[in-house]
Amino acid sequence: MKLFGSNKKLAVDGPEGTRPEPTRAVRRLRHQLDEARDVHALATDPLLAVVAADRLRVSVSRSLWWFLAIGLGFTTTGVHDFLAGRLPVTDPLWWGAWLVEPALAGILITLLRWESEMLARGQRVDDGPVIKLKRLLLAATLVTNVWSAFSPSKGGVSSGNVFLHVVIPVVVFLLAEVMPIVQQRCMAVREAAMRDVALQQTQPERPAEPAAASPVNSVSLDPFVGLRLPPQMRATLNARMKELERPLTATEVSELVRVPADFAARVAGQLAA
Repeated sequence: MKLFGSNKKLAVDGPEGTRPEPTRAVRRLRHQLDEARDVHALATDPLLAVVAADRLRVSVSRSLWWFLAIGLGFTTTGVHDFLAGRLPVTDPLWWGAWLVEPALAGILITLLRWESEMLARGQRVDDGPVIKLKRLLLAATLVTNVWSAFSPSKGGVSSGNVFLHVVIPVVVFLLAEVMPIVQQRCMAVREAAMRDVALQQTQPERPAEPAAASPVNSVSLDPFVGLRLPPQMRATLNARMKELERPLTATEVSELVRVPADFAARVAGQLAA
């Protein structure tokens, strides 16, 4: 049918029930809606919470290790001044005193790394000898730094120097106590997310409810039996099949829900069955 000599077809259903080609705006909005559904399906996946918890634990632990090393580097000067501040540079003890705090700090860092790894694997570390050794190492650093600040080898007592040599060892001590707690809490969040993943995988698939009569009723009743697809992806595929009034091809499945080609071929094969 023509209207005023135009070659354009009327935007009405023909005698065979055909529908007009969607406009560019409709296709663009449909693509945005499909993308939003995919993003929502991925954002609500419990596995994403597991990955986020692991990344947070690694990032926070790395930062704490870095600042712990900086703090122990500062306390090295106090330990050296306590042991050999009044000795000449030619004395071997003056040089050897620089190794005392790195040695104590190395033992502490090794102990904390072991403790963090045990907590990351779900093993609590609350044995008496471990706690005593950690506190002894930190107490030795605190005492030597405070002593050297109140009795410096050169010059008078500085209030700022006393404050820093008291506060920084205390911060290092508390940081060593906080790091296992950070590991434990991050692992608790990760384990909770893993339980959600396991629960989602063990839940049986519920059959789709019968849909209203439509030209694609034979396709949309229960086309996804045996396929583990999120509800949002199923809704996207079903909506597209209703628009096309036919099963989807593997290429169309891959473009809609962005799955690997082999899995898209499997989905398309089941839809066409």
